[in-house]
Amino acid sequence: MTIATKPFDQTTPSDTLETEEKPDQNFETNYLDPLQIKFRVEGENLTLALADGSYYPRVTLRRCFPFSTNGMYITIRTPDTEKERGVEIGILNRIEDLDPQSFGALNEELKLHYFVPVIKKVLSVKEEYGFINWKVITDRGEKEFIMRDNVISTTRQISDNRWLLIDINQARYELNMDDSLDDKSRALFVRHLLL
Repeated sequence: MTIATKPFDQTTPSDTLETEEKPDQNFETNYLDPLQIKFRVEGENLTLALADGSYYPRVTLRRCFPFSTNGMYITIRTPDTEKERGVEIGILNRIEDLDPQSFGALNEELKLHYFVPVIKKVLSVKEEYGFINWKVITDRGEKEFIMRDNVISTTRQISDNRWLLIDINQARYELNMDDSLDDKSRALFVRHLLL
């Protein structure tokens, strides 16, 4: 029997790897002046033009505090790609200070991303095999959805009387446990979601 031998290489992988220097990331918050920026819709994209001449043919928006400050603290980013995460361009404090055309374009984009129907009435509830099947009336019409029977992962308390329900497709529904909800609907939510 013949055994092939090779001298042991004592270099470590870190000795042979070339390191690529990455530019320093800026962790300072860049607040954008609403009077110095312009949003427009071009085709299916929301675009951004800055006063310094910078132009972004496509931007994405996210609310920094989506449930407590609807028109404040909007982060504006370049979109994510398959290879890298988008970069934050800046934060807009108040969208009301934008020019009317920019305000309209930005507001429509936010509505698309934060589509959350508000439940007005429960028509029926059925529990089976670890799922809860809901048939409800929302501010957008009648809707049926299915939630997992796991209250911790499918409900979020937004405020004292407001709840966010998340279905199996990650669609979200708002529930206001106030006087606008009838007694039967309130009782069904309390019974099935332990609210």
